[in-house]
Amino acid sequence: MTSPFSGFENTTLTFQVADRTYTINAVGNRSPNYQALIIKALLKPPTDYSTISRYADEIQQFAGADGHAVLLEGYLVEPQAYPQGIEFLMEADIEITVAIGKQETGRFKLLPVVQSPYIVAMGIDAITPIRGVFRRN
Repeated sequence: MTSPFSGFENTTLTFQVADRTYTINAVGNRSPNYQALIIKALLKPPTDYSTISRYADEIQQFAGADGHAVLLEGYLVEPQAYPQGIEFLMEADIEITVAIGKQETGRFKLLPVVQSPYIVAMGIDAITPIRGVFRRN
């Protein structure tokens, strides 16, 4: 089944997830190896200002002293569910189209989101929400 948002995705998120293998360096220390997991999503700023105020501290903290950050929310397009290894509060590289022909890059912090009880009860698995903070490079 394809996502109802296929063709409307405006975001590519690249998460670095440990792949359960290690490399041993010259002094004998083990360091985990990572693989890139790519998620395509449809993201936009929320229209409900209470959502923004609820996450104000998280937005300000992620933006840093000189940064600017925006809360974004939407739906996963490909894959339609979070892949194994992706956890809330992880950070990813983001490429987002904010206007026709205008792409921006930065970092994205994945925030916890709860699936609608109606969608769960109906067994609809083609719609997975996503919410996070976008910080421009």
